[in-house]
Amino acid sequence: MYLIPRQWAAALVLILWSAAAAAQTPCRAPSADCVIVGKWEISLSIGYGERSNPIAANSDIPLHLLPQISYYGKRFFLENLELGFTLHETDAHMFNVIAAPGYDRVFFVRNDLQNIFVSASTVSLNAPPTAVPSFELVREYPIGGRRTTYLVGPEWLFRAGRFVGQLDALREVTGEHDGYEVRAAIATPVVQSKSSLVVSAGLTWKSSALVQYYYGVDGLYEPGAALNPFIKLGFVHPLSERWSFSTSVHHERLADSITDSPIVAEDSVTTFFAGFVLKVL
Repeated sequence: MYLIPRQWAAALVLILWSAAAAAQTPCRAPSADCVIVGKWEISLSIGYGERSNPIAANSDIPLHLLPQISYYGKRFFLENLELGFTLHETDAHMFNVIAAPGYDRVFFVRNDLQNIFVSASTVSLNAPPTAVPSFELVREYPIGGRRTTYLVGPEWLFRAGRFVGQLDALREVTGEHDGYEVRAAIATPVVQSKSSLVVSAGLTWKSSALVQYYYGVDGLYEPGAALNPFIKLGFVHPLSERWSFSTSVHHERLADSITDSPIVAEDSVTTFFAGFVLKVL
């Protein structure tokens, strides 16, 4: 991989978007494993949830109204804030190129779009309140904002029996820290009838440059790379053609290189959400 300048990052987004104009073929038998090609899907989750915030001076993040937007073309796809283009697909494997926002900014900027576009069935969700530090700690280690970043790279999705796996290898291309991130996860349904209960687990590796950008303190703390394991549960029960009930919980353990930072007060992040999902489109 190599650094893509800002203008090339913008060009990549335009290329991915223009791919949506390619020829479309509708899905012949819509099901849990099949989405209609060329059709926008929009839904709104209404309920109660919270994302815990490990940053010492920052409060937990409430989750109440969560829009979800997706579009799948023959090659191009959009899932909330993530863009992608499918390079090759078989019955058991799919190889994509994706562009996804950097996740860690959600703890520093309350109105980050990832605190709005949260998948109620599978995304990270939180619960326990974090300790509020003394004013002296906040003054000694000021916590500034972080810029929006995007990471780009290949993605491999695969299916093996009842298991579905994902592996992403991404590099930051917006010129803020030039770090790397590797995301790996595997999921399987525990219950698959009218209702669905899915459990998933995985790991996220973050390079030292990425961890330094978010959790380092100039002249005081320079962290190394981080490996964060997580586990996630998602339950969905359909109520009608347009309404369903959904609840999920996601727990992520933070690596020592993150928790040792003087601006971090917690060693994990938990997100939860429970509510009703309205299919708008």
